[in-house]
Amino acid sequence: MLTVKEVLNRKYFESAKVVAGQTGLNHAIKWIHILEVTDVKQLIKGNELILTTGVILKDNEQGFLNFVKQLNELDVAGLCIELGMYIQTIPESVIKLADQLDFPLIVFQEIVPFVGITQDLHTAIIHQQYDILRQLEDYSQKINNYVLKVNDKVKILQYMQKYLNVDIYFDVNKGTSLAIPNKKIENCEKYINLLGSKHKAKIEVNLFDQLYGTVYIYSEKREMTELDLLILDRTVVTLSQFILRDLYIEEKLESENRKFFEKWLEGENSDDELLYFIEEIDQKLKHNGWMVMIHQLRRKNAIKDLTNYKINLRQALQKEGFYTFIVEQSQYLIFIINDLAQGATYKERMNRVMNEMIHQSKQDMLIAVGKYVTHYNELKESYQTAQETLQIRMKHTELSYFYDELVLYHMVKVLQNNSSLMQAAMEKIEKLSQYDSKHNANLIQTLDVYFQCNGLKKETAEKLFIVRQTLYHRLEKVEQIIGSDFMKYENRLCLEIMLLMTKHNYYEGVKV
Repeated sequence: MLTVKEVLNRKYFESAKVVAGQTGLNHAIKWIHILEVTDVKQLIKGNELILTTGVILKDNEQGFLNFVKQLNELDVAGLCIELGMYIQTIPESVIKLADQLDFPLIVFQEIVPFVGITQDLHTAIIHQQYDILRQLEDYSQKINNYVLKVNDKVKILQYMQKYLNVDIYFDVNKGTSLAIPNKKIENCEKYINLLGSKHKAKIEVNLFDQLYGTVYIYSEKREMTELDLLILDRTVVTLSQFILRDLYIEEKLESENRKFFEKWLEGENSDDELLYFIEEIDQKLKHNGWMVMIHQLRRKNAIKDLTNYKINLRQALQKEGFYTFIVEQSQYLIFIINDLAQGATYKERMNRVMNEMIHQSKQDMLIAVGKYVTHYNELKESYQTAQETLQIRMKHTELSYFYDELVLYHMVKVLQNNSSLMQAAMEKIEKLSQYDSKHNANLIQTLDVYFQCNGLKKETAEKLFIVRQTLYHRLEKVEQIIGSDFMKYENRLCLEIMLLMTKHNYYEGVKV
């Protein structure tokens, strides 16, 4: 791109002299503009070289200072002033300001034709634009051919880095970021933030309307040019297509491995088969914890683009330190998850992923996470407990995603399978239920809340929105029906479990 320094070598600038802002001579010029007004905000787009006779600045030093400040704030490349008719010299205060701002201030010491300057420079700019398009087309062909030969997105960015001779930082939103040449990621982020806006540029990588990452190019030695920005844009398009291709290939491979995954979930694979499969992917996986997560896709709210959803969720899990295999079964997505982070924070990290995905997809999803196991051949146990957790959450979606936070509810399920215990529970609670039906009362609800409040009458009344006298009356009725010793430890524990058994029906066919 044409710079102020290059313009000084053209024929109409033979009598020109740089009086201030020498360090800004590398400013790029996109257009030439003649201005004879002081309010220029609506007229300037940035990177213009301004020509003026100075008629608006005559005998107005403060106005001159404000004019230079305004042009600099609007990213003007430089200011050329014709000396003679209106201005004989540039005030020292203006020169000092321009030097402080690195803003080129150029004077013509004799009359020059502004029309000739604009025609000459516009022609040069147009020729440069044509040359930029030619270089961009050449680059596009080369990188497209190069991508066919490589299988790593890093190489695509390395190709751009060598072509432009700039530094590159790829900030991946849900994965591992990288810097080219290889540098510490934290140092790159700090360094880029310290650079001026003209010395860096960035473009986002978006997949399926979601931010995958951001590619930065930057250089302390020079400003970014229009060609840099165009090549960055073309490279990001190529990079996006490459990443999409990789993600779809990964999904296709998982689809082909579906039978293997299903056998793994059912515990039918041999230890040797599992070990060989895992080591082929990554040796580190075999030393980490495992769990199974199930997503039930409600038919009425089916996710239209399931591939999109799976890819986004996989990326979100990867960002939080999980490696994932996905099995698609009818209206279920089953995730075999390896915990790369190996930390006690897996629930916290998993919750962040789930909250993010629910917010993004705006889907009414039913999610369950099975038992966290320490070995890959124990995955069947995690799968079974995930299924059990899903059954519990089908009717009580307010409960936790995680199996080990629902131990009491799993115990109740086991008790519900015992017909004798279920019958005993029904008989005990049925007496209170009959009274409620006959007298339009709320004894069962009152007893349930009373237990939840640990027998504290004030808190119970407040939670039920009744006065304490009403609570006392209800508790007297409960004593009359099931006995006055219902708050004794053994009786209370038994009643609480009975209430859970009759209140939470987890299996079809269990009638309350």
